[in-house]
Amino acid sequence: MRLVKTHTFRGNRYKIEIEKIILDGCCESVKEGSLPKLRVFTGLDSKKGLETVIHEALHACCFAKSEEIVNTTAKDVAKFLWRLGYRKN
Repeated sequence: MRLVKTHTFRGNRYKIEIEKIILDGCCESVKEGSLPKLRVFTGLDSKKGLETVIHEALHACCFAKSEEIVNTTAKDVAKFLWRLGYRKN
């Protein structure tokens, strides 16, 4: 996975952190005056990593959406991209 320090989702800039920890990932909500963090943790296999990156990016784009909607959407998009041949380097 390439090192990306920040990324903008729907006009909000996020600090990106790739870390070693037990969880797959997490995304903070946007707060006034702070740079929220989107974290994806190392150690995930290629397919789970793709799904996790999509999942956390969806939270950043649509933080108000339920975990169920984000989870289902991330799985569907990851499965589609996987079938198209997208893989983690």
